[in-house]
Amino acid sequence: MEEVRIEGKNIYLRRMTEEDVSEDYVSWMNDPEINQFLESRFYKQTVESTKSYIRSVSNDANYQFGIFIKGTNQHVGNIKIGNINHFHGFADIGFLIGEKNYWGKGVATEAIGLASDFAFNTLKLHKLWGGAYSPNLGSVKAFLKNGYQQEGIKKSQYLCHGIYVDDILFGKINPNE
Repeated sequence: MEEVRIEGKNIYLRRMTEEDVSEDYVSWMNDPEINQFLESRFYKQTVESTKSYIRSVSNDANYQFGIFIKGTNQHVGNIKIGNINHFHGFADIGFLIGEKNYWGKGVATEAIGLASDFAFNTLKLHKLWGGAYSPNLGSVKAFLKNGYQQEGIKKSQYLCHGIYVDDILFGKINPNE
């Protein structure tokens, strides 16, 4: 697997390896506040299950990046360009900011921008798409700030905190085409 590092203003993205799986990372995946909008919240995560996940997405159809703070190299989250369809030129994008003290600081917005640029300029994809639970306003704003457009809503799609919420679907076409 080729090493990929994408530099931003405040963060950098680097492809994840099993060595990046720390107790802190696993604790994010098991924290009900952090994982409230993730499908993985239904399963207890361990170091081994998390390493297994990293192994499973370390291929040409997925780019699982860690989000790291420049200067300190602190791992604060992940972003994935996944399920790449080379025939049609699209992939999905999903992200998590695991360190709560970085919530609301623009980290997700910068990470989406860096990953999108990589997908469009390096991978030459035509389109990226992603979704967000409707109460996840941080993710909704981060998509919109990066020029993603709302393409649809799956009404009452996910059970979240005991109620059914909508799945808001976002997409972005490669601006270089």
